[in-house]
Amino acid sequence: MPSQILETLNDKQREAVITTEGPVLILAGAGSGKTRCIVHRIAYLISEKKVSPHNILAVTFTNKAANEMKERLQSQFNINIRYLWVGTFHSMCARILRTESQYLPVTQNYTIYDDIDQQRIMKNVLKEINLAETNFPIKKILNIISQQKNNLVEYDEFSIDDSYYGKYLQKIYEAYQKYLIRNNGVDFDDLLLYTVKLFMNQKDVLERYQDRFKYVMIDEYQDTNFAQYRFAYLLANKHKNICVVGDDDQSIYSWRGANIGNILSFDDAYDKPRIIRMTQNYRSPRRVLSAANELISHNESRHKKELWTEKNDGKDISLYNTQNERHEAIVISQKIIQLHDTHDISLKDIAIFYRTNVQSRVLETQFIKDHIDYRIVGGVNFFQRKEIKDIIAYLRLIANLKDNESFLRIVNFPKRGIGKTSITHLLEFAADKSYSLFDAVDSLESCDELSSSAKERFKLFKNMIFGFIEIAKHQPINELVKKVIDTTEILDFYRHDDSIEGESKADNIREFVASTDEFAENFITIHDKEPSLQEYMQNLSLVSDIDYADIDRDVVSLMTMHNAKGLEFPYVFIVGAEDGLIPHRNSMESTGDIEEERRLFYVAMTRTIKELFISYAQSRRYFDSTLSSFPSRFLNDINKSHFQMFDMTNFHSSNENYPKRNTIKKSFDLGTQDDTYKVGQRVEHMSFGKGRILSIRKDGELIKLTISFDSGELKKIISDYIKIL
Repeated sequence: MPSQILETLNDKQREAVITTEGPVLILAGAGSGKTRCIVHRIAYLISEKKVSPHNILAVTFTNKAANEMKERLQSQFNINIRYLWVGTFHSMCARILRTESQYLPVTQNYTIYDDIDQQRIMKNVLKEINLAETNFPIKKILNIISQQKNNLVEYDEFSIDDSYYGKYLQKIYEAYQKYLIRNNGVDFDDLLLYTVKLFMNQKDVLERYQDRFKYVMIDEYQDTNFAQYRFAYLLANKHKNICVVGDDDQSIYSWRGANIGNILSFDDAYDKPRIIRMTQNYRSPRRVLSAANELISHNESRHKKELWTEKNDGKDISLYNTQNERHEAIVISQKIIQLHDTHDISLKDIAIFYRTNVQSRVLETQFIKDHIDYRIVGGVNFFQRKEIKDIIAYLRLIANLKDNESFLRIVNFPKRGIGKTSITHLLEFAADKSYSLFDAVDSLESCDELSSSAKERFKLFKNMIFGFIEIAKHQPINELVKKVIDTTEILDFYRHDDSIEGESKADNIREFVASTDEFAENFITIHDKEPSLQEYMQNLSLVSDIDYADIDRDVVSLMTMHNAKGLEFPYVFIVGAEDGLIPHRNSMESTGDIEEERRLFYVAMTRTIKELFISYAQSRRYFDSTLSSFPSRFLNDINKSHFQMFDMTNFHSSNENYPKRNTIKKSFDLGTQDDTYKVGQRVEHMSFGKGRILSIRKDGELIKLTISFDSGELKKIISDYIKIL
C-alpha cells in the first residue's frame, strides 16, 4: 500500500505526503496536483502511519473539492471514510455546533440563512428600529456586519465611531443578531464565529476536539480569514500537526475577508515549520506558464517561486485588439465558431473569463445571435430560484418551528385564502405575546382582529405542517419532499401555468426531487443509514452553484475571473484586458489592491490547458457614456515574444480570411510615459475637481491622462489642464 500511495508522485509531492509531524506549509502552485497531494497524504496517514480516520480533519473551501477527495480515497485506496471529517469550514463548524448546541443562543435544529434570506431579514430589522433603507443600504450594512463577525467581533464588542454610520451600526448589528436568534437561526458567518468563541470560552470542549483531531489539514490557506485562521490554530495548538496547503499567488478574495498574511506569516505563527514548494505544473503549456511567471514576479508580497512543466511550449498567446465591447464579442464568437466547426473542439472545452458580471451581457447577446450554446457559472444558484426556495421554506419550518421567515414565505403559498391583512394581525398578535408565529396560531381565539375563517385557515396550515413533521420522523428525506410537493400541489400550480416560465419552474421542481433522491443514495452509501432532515438541511444550506455546475453539458462556460478559481479548460478567453477593468478602477488605491488584481489575472491565465486568448477594446461603454480604454498594464509585465498579436479593428464578421495575423502592429505599449505623471497620482482639474490618474498616453507632443474623478466621472484630459496635488 505505501508504494501504491507514493509511486506516482514527484519528489516534492512525495515530500509533502510523508512529512506528517509538526507544522507544514505546502506552497502548491497552480496546476501542481494539490488535491492529489492532500488525498495521498490522508491515505498515507491512515495506511502507513496507522492514524485512525477518526483523528483526521481536512478542511476545503468547496463541497465539490471535499466530495472529490472522499471519492478518491474510497476508489483509489479503499479507505472507509465514515469517520473521516472532510468538508468546508462552514460544514465542519455546523457539525460541531449541532453537537455542542447547549452552549449556543440557538437550539440544535437552527436554520442557516443564506445571502438572500439575510437581505430580507435586514429589511425587516431596519423597519423594526425605524431606520430608512436609503440611509443604510442593506448590502453595505450586511457586509460591515460580516467583516465584524469574520474578525470575531460580536455586537456588544463593536467599537463605535462618530460617523453617521458609526452611531447606528451597533444598534443595527444588535437588532439583526437578536432577530436571528428569535428565529432560531444563524447566518454563514455565525457558524465560524460561534465555533471559535466556543473553543475560546469552553476549554474542555476545545480539548475534546483537539484530542480527536490530532492531524489538521487546511486547503486553500491563502483564502482564510481571521476566524478561519483562529479555528485552525486553536484545533492544532495541542499536537501541532497542522498542514496547510495554498498559494499566495492565487489569493484573490480580500474583498470577502481573506487575509493573505495568514499564508505569508505562517512561519511566524508556528514554530520552525517545514516549507515545501510544489512548482511542477501539470496543466498549462510552457509558453503560458512563462508568461504567467513573468506577470506574477512583479508582485512583492509573495513567496518566491516559479512554475515549470515538462509539457511542450504550446501555441503563442493570441492577443486581439478590438474596436469596442460589441466588436470584441463578435471577434470572440467567430473564433469559437472556428474552433468548434473547423477544429472540432467541443464547446464545453471553452471558457470565457471577465472581471465583472456586466461584461457577460454583450457576449450573451452575440452568442444567442450566432446560435452558440452557453451557461453562466456563478449566476443564479439553482437553490436560490423562487420555486425551489418555496419548497425549502417548507422543509425549514418542519425542521425549525421558530423560523418566522419561512412561515411568512409559505403560509399563503400556494394560495390558501390567507391575505396580507390577516398575516399583519398575526404578526402583531405574536409580537405582543412574544410568541413565534407558529406558536401564536394556537392562541388565536383571543385575537379579536382576525375573523373566524382566517383563524381556521391558520390552523389548517399548522396541522399540515404537523403532519409533515410526523412523516419526517418515519420517512426518508426524499419521501418527505415528495409528500410536501404532492400535498401543497406546488408542482400542479406551475404545471397549469402555460407559459414557458411555468414549464421551466415545474422542471426545476422535478430536478429538486431528483437531487434529494441522489443525496439520500449517496448519504446511505457513505454512512450506512438514512439521512435525517437536519442532515439534509445542513447540506442544502451550504451548497454553492459551483458545487452543482453541470460540467458535462456541451456549452461554452462564461464566468468571472473569481469564479474561475479551481477550474481548468483546454481553451480559455480572457476578455476586457483593459485598465479600469483589470486592474479594476476600484482597486487602484494601493499597491496591495493592484497586486491582488495581478494575482487575479494570473489565476485566469493559469486555468489554460491548451490555448489562451486575450482581448481588449479601444473603447467601452460605461453607463450612458462611451470612453476610450487602454490595454491592461499587466500585459506590459509580460514579454511580448509570448504573444501572437491580431489587430481586429478593421475586421467584420463577413471577412473571409478571419482571423488575419497583424503584420503591422509590432507592440502594444501603453505609450511613453512622462516622468512628471504617474499612474495612481492625485491631480485636480478646474472644472471636474480632484481625481486619480488611471493611465498615461503620449500623443506626439501631448500627454493625455485618463483620470477617475471623485465625482465618479472618467475623463481623458490633456496634461496642460491638470494640477498635481
